[in-house]
Amino acid sequence: MATEIELKLRLPPDSVARLRRNRLLKSLSISHPVTRKLYTVYYDTPDFDLRRHDIAFRLRRTGKNWIQSIKGGGDATAGLHQRYEWEIPLRTAQPDFIGISDPFLIEFFKNADIREQLRPVFTTEFKRSTRTLCLPGGSEAEFCLDQGVVSTVDASVPFCEVELELKSGGPLPLFQLALDLLHTVPLRLENVSKAERGYTLASGDKPPPLRAAPVQLFTEMNVSEAFKAIAWNCLNHLHSNEPGMLECRDVEYLHQMRVALRRERSAFSIFSKAFSKSAFSPLAQDLKWLSRQLRPARDWDVFVTGTLNDVCAHFPELPEMLALREQCEAIWRGHNENARNAVESRHYTEMMLKLGAWLSAESWIAQPGPAASGAGTGTASRAPPVKEFAETLLAHRHRQIKKYGRKLANLGAPELHAIRILVKKQRYAAEFFGGLYSHKKTKRYIKSLAALQDILGKMNDTAVIERLLSELPVSQDKNGMHEAIGIVRGWAANLALMKKPELNKTWVCFKRNDSFW
Repeated sequence: MATEIELKLRLPPDSVARLRRNRLLKSLSISHPVTRKLYTVYYDTPDFDLRRHDIAFRLRRTGKNWIQSIKGGGDATAGLHQRYEWEIPLRTAQPDFIGISDPFLIEFFKNADIREQLRPVFTTEFKRSTRTLCLPGGSEAEFCLDQGVVSTVDASVPFCEVELELKSGGPLPLFQLALDLLHTVPLRLENVSKAERGYTLASGDKPPPLRAAPVQLFTEMNVSEAFKAIAWNCLNHLHSNEPGMLECRDVEYLHQMRVALRRERSAFSIFSKAFSKSAFSPLAQDLKWLSRQLRPARDWDVFVTGTLNDVCAHFPELPEMLALREQCEAIWRGHNENARNAVESRHYTEMMLKLGAWLSAESWIAQPGPAASGAGTGTASRAPPVKEFAETLLAHRHRQIKKYGRKLANLGAPELHAIRILVKKQRYAAEFFGGLYSHKKTKRYIKSLAALQDILGKMNDTAVIERLLSELPVSQDKNGMHEAIGIVRGWAANLALMKKPELNKTWVCFKRNDSFW
């Protein structure tokens, strides 16, 4: 069973002619484009048993021939798809279970119920223009331009995309080529496969907001390997929530994109201690740019759907409160539109491609920097084991948090904000490295950090709400909104005061938790 590695990009149909004329693409081509019509039938059970096991089972017709393909496993991050693929030629358009040689698939398809219930679920029909590219550095890739439709019995959806499938070498040249093409063609990274499109169409279910997945780390890893695993994990978290955010399905998609950005930026901060800060700086600036674009929308999401909703529910007949809500919702909509424009921009796509290229190149390894535990420079040969690095970092941050805790009762708003940021960073670090340690202890420690972060966040809401209310155009106050604003300020200040006793109790719970490292 081979591993298929491809970078998937989508583009508007009206940009296809411009892409075909692209001089760079022509100069890299070592074969003439060949166009074929492809018809593919995807099979599954009525309960989608194959989908639940991350298996795509298809029969594809090319000319008079049929090929059976089974894909599974792997992942898709920043448009880079890596999946296992197994193929056999068929004489007829009927699934063949006898020719399967992979042990897992043999065992899976032993189930007579699955074999008997297997049926066509959706089809794809498209034109594919294929050529072979010789990329800088000697890598080879297959360039496929696909235009067609995914169809079920009742519906269909068009697609237009490019697949850059790696034939030799590493994935870095794929990202570099996409960056070059982006100068003339409005490409977008695509994490969704044709099979996923088909399942969405067949089931009618949209993917829910994706929360951060656990990072797979192993004690044998060094800090560079661990950083790559964490950074790709954060990038997948970010990109997977992008479609839902752009379609305005739920405010949680934007929230998860913000969380993913904070996690990625936290990872950069953590590992810049093992390698040179200059290696991380250019990409860190791009991440900071996107954070600034999304922050206002998220702040207004929380305020309008949380605090303002609660206040309005207690003053339903107050005209000034209704006027305030109308003004706030208008500002909220404006910030959400700005956030979507940022994510739809070329700058965003360029940032994502640069991150993919940078992670593939691993250029930070060659750049010296102070590593953890006096391990010397951050070169590959002297990079410390990840567990050693993690323990030093987690212990240091834990001591910093406890130092604040000794004077918790006397801390003002700026100090409480500082400890909130520290607790948040420690939580991300604990989540990143938690898989290296006892699950029970790690989970308990992270839970206590999350409780602290939540309370400190609510206490900080007063300052955030004050900043948001300052955006309101109330200088002339034609609707008497000053009164409504005063009510909201008082409400937020009262909530913050009520959280102080809860903060003390939560702090005691945190202190009782032993460090898990």
